[in-house]
Amino acid sequence: MGQSTTNGKALELADVEQDIAQALAESAPLRDHRPIDFAPLKVRAASSQMTSYLEQHPADVDQIGKLSAESVTAQYEGAVKALEEMGTTLIDCVKRAEKMAAGCKDAIAYVQDTAEKYREEAKLILDRIEQASMLTAEVRSVCDEMRRKMKIEKPPVQSA
Repeated sequence: MGQSTTNGKALELADVEQDIAQALAESAPLRDHRPIDFAPLKVRAASSQMTSYLEQHPADVDQIGKLSAESVTAQYEGAVKALEEMGTTLIDCVKRAEKMAAGCKDAIAYVQDTAEKYREEAKLILDRIEQASMLTAEVRSVCDEMRRKMKIEKPPVQSA
């Protein structure tokens, strides 16, 4: 490259780059470069799979556009995975609900069976009560008939 003068000194671009590199090498780092491990693994780990529609970008898209598209798509993919997990959870809930419904059907069948047995028992008791009532009425009528006959056929009492 060409030379330029500043404060009367000739500057070469290569010399400037070399001075900067030397200054950076000699200076202490401003802060320690430690790996970031406080973020969840999902966030830290680069996704190894790229969605199929991002594998090839159009030729006229610049690097910033590609990275932006990939970043936004990664966020959408994260939401898609969360939705899929929610779908799995819903399926589990439905399976449990179906089991509970089957249990309720069994309970309803048991209750209906018990109700039918109570009806049958009530009919038997009703029949017994009616039979006892009819027998009591028959005994009462026989007793009344016997009393009447005893009054009619009763001989006069003789006094001595």
